Amino acid sequence: MEERLLLWIHEHSSPALDVAFFVSHAMGTLPFCAILVVTAALWHRRRGEREAAWRWLALGAATFVLQEGIKAIVARPRPELWPSLLPSSGAAFPSGHALAAATFYPLLAWSLSRARPRLAPWLWAAAVLLAVFVGVGRLYLGVHWPTDVAAGWTLGAAQTAVALAWKGRRRP
Repeated sequence: MEERLLLWIHEHSSPALDVAFFVSHAMGTLPFCAILVVTAALWHRRRGEREAAWRWLALGAATFVLQEGIKAIVARPRPELWPSLLPSSGAAFPSGHALAAATFYPLLAWSLSRARPRLAPWLWAAAVLLAVFVGVGRLYLGVHWPTDVAAGWTLGAAQTAVALAWKGRRRP
């Protein structure tokens, strides 16, 4: 079933979608996410929000360790159904891009919502759409199976939800 879904997605490829999903690829890379994490942590620190800054750094580290650890344990091969548009290496499960997107874009929405509460619904909607965009890009590019992406989204959303809930309980 996963193979059929990937082949169906590939049947609908186009040069415009290639470009769009190369952008989605960049939005989940380690350098991009590391810059996002450090920038957000520094922004919170400058605002005097030490706990929020540490939350960003902790989730940045946890995201990297979690995906690398699970990939090493599961060691699932990546799909090879058509010539790849971009080189990929390492194990497939879970999608690190989907995990990072489901972690960092909602966390960014939370951070920005604190500064601009009136924009919160739009920020959260954008976060979800960006996470979906990055995950679907992994399928379009043929570098992950659908369950790799679903696992990445689930793990990312779960760790962010736990981190934000933990924050709420610690605050007096």
